[in-house]
Amino acid sequence: MGVITISRQIGSSGTFIAEHVAKEMGLVVIDKEDIETIMSEYGFAAFSEIYDKAPSFWSRWDETRALTVEFLLTAMRAFAKVGNVVLLGRGGFSLFQGYTDILNVRIKAPLELRILRKQSEFGGTDTQCRSILERAETVRAMFVKSDLHSNQDDASLFDLVLDTAIVEPERAVAIISDAFAHLLTHPRIDAKQTRADLTADEVLLSLVTEHVEKRRKGEKRADAVKNSGLNSR
Repeated sequence: MGVITISRQIGSSGTFIAEHVAKEMGLVVIDKEDIETIMSEYGFAAFSEIYDKAPSFWSRWDETRALTVEFLLTAMRAFAKVGNVVLLGRGGFSLFQGYTDILNVRIKAPLELRILRKQSEFGGTDTQCRSILERAETVRAMFVKSDLHSNQDDASLFDLVLDTAIVEPERAVAIISDAFAHLLTHPRIDAKQTRADLTADEVLLSLVTEHVEKRRKGEKRADAVKNSGLNSR
């Protein structure tokens, strides 16, 4: 099978949608913790600091940041090469433009609705939730723009853009699943690449393959507890 990338705004129900699409299609969700597990095997321990911190003017000359981002992209390509995964976040859509077997999806919702969802889930005042969401969204948008040289608000970079204020999350799951199934049997005519064209170091590929299989079997990750706070998407 192929790969689905899902980019989502915080509070848009993107994580719920990713998990249920994966269940529906027999895929494995690969999120921040999975990427960190692989990166830590190669000595990259600062990914969270980089991803959750807005790049400064000096970041462009930060060798550690550059090397970390470069390996992040390498790891994501390896996960895509293995396939049968939903890549959740980390700007995956920017890496896989024009592939016949990769579907790029954006999940969004109005800020006011996202604030209400987070308040319902975690409590807090409107002002507190608004501040946290706006800051987190800004930091992550800057990461995509500065480090990945892309724009998560550019609808042309996605095959599907779904607003969960209009399309209920459960319906979004069905739409994405149907689109993915169609893509696998009717490759897009404007794409010239497939996952088979991706290259990855054999050692890394073996490590990623093993990790995906463990996740498929339901084994818990040893490195982290899922981030389920206000900053989760």
